Amino acid sequence: MSVNFRPPVAAVPAIGWRQVLGFDQADEPFFARVRAAQLAAVNRNVPFNVGLITLNLFGVIWLLRDVVGAGFIAGWTATIAALVTLRFVHYHRELRRGLADAASVRQFWLITGEIAAYGVGWAALVLHLMPGAPAAMQALLIIVALTAMGAGGGAVAVMPVCAIVLVTTVALGTLLALPPGSLLARGDVALAFLTFAAMTIRASLATTAALMARMRGETALAEHGEVVRLLLSEFEANGSDWLIEVDADGRLTHVSPRFAEVARRPREALLGAPLLTLFGSERRGRARASVRALAAGFRERRAFRDITVPVLVDGETRWWALSGTPKFSAEGRFTGYRGVGRDVTEVRRGQERIAQLARFDPLTGLANRNLFRDALEDVLGRAVRGGRQCALLFIDLDRFKAVNDQLGHAAGDALLREVAARLRTAAGSGATVARLGGDEFAVLLPDASQRRAEAVATGLVAGMARPCVIEGQTVSVGVSIGYALGPADAATAETMLRSADLALYEVKSSGRGAALRFRAEFRERAEERRVLEADLARALDRAELALAFQPVVDAADERIVGFEALLRWTHPQLGNIPPAKFIPIAEETGLIVPIGHWVIAEACRWAARWPDEVRIAVNLSPAQIDDARLVDLVEAALADNGVLPGRLELEITESLFLDEKPATMARLAALSALGVQFAIDDFGTGYSSLGYLHKASFSRIKIDRSFVTRAGVDDGDASAIIESIVRLAASLDMATTAEGTETRAEFERIRDLGCQQVQGYLFGRPMPPEAATALVAGVAVRQDVAA
Repeated sequence: MSVNFRPPVAAVPAIGWRQVLGFDQADEPFFARVRAAQLAAVNRNVPFNVGLITLNLFGVIWLLRDVVGAGFIAGWTATIAALVTLRFVHYHRELRRGLADAASVRQFWLITGEIAAYGVGWAALVLHLMPGAPAAMQALLIIVALTAMGAGGGAVAVMPVCAIVLVTTVALGTLLALPPGSLLARGDVALAFLTFAAMTIRASLATTAALMARMRGETALAEHGEVVRLLLSEFEANGSDWLIEVDADGRLTHVSPRFAEVARRPREALLGAPLLTLFGSERRGRARASVRALAAGFRERRAFRDITVPVLVDGETRWWALSGTPKFSAEGRFTGYRGVGRDVTEVRRGQERIAQLARFDPLTGLANRNLFRDALEDVLGRAVRGGRQCALLFIDLDRFKAVNDQLGHAAGDALLREVAARLRTAAGSGATVARLGGDEFAVLLPDASQRRAEAVATGLVAGMARPCVIEGQTVSVGVSIGYALGPADAATAETMLRSADLALYEVKSSGRGAALRFRAEFRERAEERRVLEADLARALDRAELALAFQPVVDAADERIVGFEALLRWTHPQLGNIPPAKFIPIAEETGLIVPIGHWVIAEACRWAARWPDEVRIAVNLSPAQIDDARLVDLVEAALADNGVLPGRLELEITESLFLDEKPATMARLAALSALGVQFAIDDFGTGYSSLGYLHKASFSRIKIDRSFVTRAGVDDGDASAIIESIVRLAASLDMATTAEGTETRAEFERIRDLGCQQVQGYLFGRPMPPEAATALVAGVAVRQDVAA
């Protein structure tokens, strides 16, 4: 950055005529210097004036030798000689002292007095001789008077008061001395005399005014120059920038201490060195262009600003920003450059760091999403133009969240760095590996066939299955990979990203830990899902959702002891949408929370119409458990419908306890305090630990239908598992319900194994609320009336 500054300019007061004359000057330093200049100008003419006066004296004595008495001439000559001698003495005294920078008012007026006395002397001569002199002598005296006025006024032209006194005294004395009635006493002679006097006085005033104005300007310029000099000295001494001056050949002519310090070279070594020879440490790319731009500016003799060039300083590449303006002589000849420089190395490094952060992931050093997107567009574009293929792999870590939560974020970061290193190694040279965010990664393979893409993907899955040692802990994570080939699967970057993402979604939906290539039906399913998601968001307001109730019976006497509320969606165009299709959408989008609130309230509304011994079971999603309003909503639903809390059973899955969130346990405890019952749904198919059973007041275990079905065909292992679950439940004072009981044989076998309640098509399919209400009222309900 160049430095521009303007020194402070003091207001310059105008010089008045009284000050030109020598009045009202007081003790102001400026006028003291003016007086010294005036006296110096007068003194410079002293030798010439003394010689001229001496010659005039001899001339006057000679001319008047026969006209006047010797006594007068002797006295007058002595007087003039004394004045001349006095002036000469003063002159010699000043000459010995040397030229002074200032003169006092007293000195000024002393000189004025001497000059006035000299004028009086010449006026006295004319006054004494003029009246009685003949006409020729009168003319001669007038010439002598004019000569005295001109010579004296010219000698003291820079001192207007002296000039005025001298000229006025001689002029008035001469005019007064003219005899009345003589030829020389005419008005035109007097006018001529006065005109000459006025012109002489005016010239003196103009000369003095010009002198003062010039000196005032020089003083102001000197003050400004001093300010500039001080500022430049301060700038060079304390500023971070430095001054640069080069001659017409580009050689340094001025090297400030700061410049030498930054260059880490002696000033003597830099003086005379070509400036451009300092810039040669990094001549590639933008660095080369900046040096060329600086050299071009020198050749074309034009100004340049903030050109950043590399400089090798003690083996380290530094960066300088230079600005300069060409200099020209008074004749217009180019004489070089003057400018400023500054070290911008840290600024440039900061900019490079910002650029690095903008393009690379700071944790792993991999490309970030922006850089990866640019690389994808470039690789895919070349593949389309060249008729080749490329591959895009989307990679998602499995079980990363559990590691991050259990071992802490530092361990999670270390794991991500380890994953990044493995991905680089497995992807091979030429591949672009990126971290897109969180635990999501991507690999771009240029010139990749289907075989290579599949090999890399399966290799990554196998490689990431190996345990990692993180901060002394052995952790196991896997990866799920979805990949797409371009342009076979997609011809644009956006479509290719979407295709790989859809393939990854399919892998995660089907169990994780595998690699899968995109297929066209994935996009069709995604579009169907998108439509369902948009319509599900409006389904509740459009009254498209409804509840179906499936009975739960006592295994001993087969009487109905409760119903499970099951959600149904009747789409206006697509008809009945299976819960397995829309429930996951509701959970992923968060729609399950408002829908779940409605389900609880609606289930309680119908349960209020049933006998008090018939309970109502409602499935509870983990997303609902995370809702801070859940407890209040459940309490309000019970109170509004007059349903006893013990009749409401909330079914939750084992996966809820994977995270072991304190808020989850607190919310379950608050619901339990209301008197609400809990049941574990699909027991035996999920979380392997049984430690969670004591964390909530469960009243029931629901045995998954897969065990029930296998037990019905004499599967010994399934029967043993069911029997173990029954004993476990009994020891914990919990009841058991077998789900999916569809045949009498299954029911008999389940009852023999000790299950207390059963649920399944054998005793009733899910049915509309009205049918369930009729059923508990003892009204026969046809089995084909089901939802």
